[in-house]
Amino acid sequence: MDASTTHHRPTTRRFVAVGVVAVGLCVVGTGVAAAAAPTSALSRSVTEILQSAGVDWSSMPDGYTPEQYEAFWGAGYSTEDVEALGALWNLEATETKARAGQLILDGQPVPVAPTGSATSDADDEGAVLLSDEQFEAFWGAGYTEEDIEALGAIWSTEYVETKARAGQMILDGQTPPVAPTGTPAGQS
Repeated sequence: MDASTTHHRPTTRRFVAVGVVAVGLCVVGTGVAAAAAPTSALSRSVTEILQSAGVDWSSMPDGYTPEQYEAFWGAGYSTEDVEALGALWNLEATETKARAGQLILDGQPVPVAPTGSATSDADDEGAVLLSDEQFEAFWGAGYTEEDIEALGAIWSTEYVETKARAGQMILDGQTPPVAPTGTPAGQS
C-alpha cells in the first residue's frame, strides 16, 4: 500500500461523517420548523413529501388537527389564554388548544374568552390586535408564515401587527408589497 491511499481513507470517512451529521441536522431542523408553524407552506410540503414516501407523519401533534389550530388562533386566543384554559381543564398546552379549537369548530362556547380578540386595532397597552376580518383576509389570500417574515422585514413590524396591516390592506383593496406564496382559499 502506498502512503496516498492510507492518507485519503481518514479524510473520506470524515467527509462522510460530516455529511451524515449535516443531513441529520437538516431533517431535525425541518421537523422543528414544520412543528412551529404547522399550517405553513413548509410544513405542508414536508408532510406531503414524507407521506408520498410512505412515512406516516404529520406536522401536527397527535390529536391536534390543522383545523383546530386555525380555529383556536384565528379566534384571537393568546398564550396566556392557553395557560388559563389548561389550568381550568388540567390539560397540557397541545390538548388545551385542540379541545378549545374543536369547541370553536363545533360552535360551542369556550370557558375563557380570547384576550387577543377586540374590535379596535390596539389594546389598552398599545399592542396591535388582529381582527377576524383581517385574519381571514390575510390567510384567505394565500399568505404563509414565510410571507409574514418578509412583510415584517419590510415594515419593521412584529408578527401580529404584520398580519393585521396586510389583512387590512387586502380588505381596503390594496396590494401588500409581498405577493402571497401560498394557495388562496378556495383554490387547489
